[in-house]
Amino acid sequence: MKSSNRIKWIGFLVVVLVLFSCSAEDGEDGAIGPQGLQGEQGPVGAQGEQGEQGPPGSDGADGQNGSDGNANVIFSNWIDADWNSFDTPQTKEMRIPVPEIEDNNELRNNSLVYVYLRQYQRSSSYPMPNSGRWNNTWYSFTFGDTAPSRFGIMVLLESTDGVDLTEFQFAGSRGNRFRYVVVPESAQSAKLDYSNYEAVKAFYNLPD
Repeated sequence: MKSSNRIKWIGFLVVVLVLFSCSAEDGEDGAIGPQGLQGEQGPVGAQGEQGEQGPPGSDGADGQNGSDGNANVIFSNWIDADWNSFDTPQTKEMRIPVPEIEDNNELRNNSLVYVYLRQYQRSSSYPMPNSGRWNNTWYSFTFGDTAPSRFGIMVLLESTDGVDLTEFQFAGSRGNRFRYVVVPESAQSAKLDYSNYEAVKAFYNLPD
């Protein structure tokens, strides 16, 4: 009987030793169970503080101008014809000073200069040089800097057929007027037709 009990105890100890000698890592992983249901979304947190405002964006380039539109463009009002430099029956010349250019060498050397003409009973604006509404006149201009007396823009009117000019062709009181537009290099646009005054006026937001 004692022998039987001893055998039972020995068997029990063997089972216990086997169980303790096996590690949990020795067994194979079981299959992954199905994913549980997603829990309810929690409450929305409080709004954070507003960040600092970033720097202002720069104005667009190449014809897509900023709010001012004409900030870098130099332009005159419409100037009545005043032949203050040279005045004969068939040739007339007037000087229009442009101090912004005269006092700035870089601006003078790198700007585009345009002059437009308006005439009696005409709503159109002619780009110069041009004959205007007449067939025997020629209106032109130069941006002169060969002598102090020729600084600025020199507007020239000539009779092309040897006939004396009429007051309708030269007089400021008859609606002959000029306007210059000076476009610095930074404001120039290759897409703009500068011979079209209305397009130039709209592009640079010029007052009429």
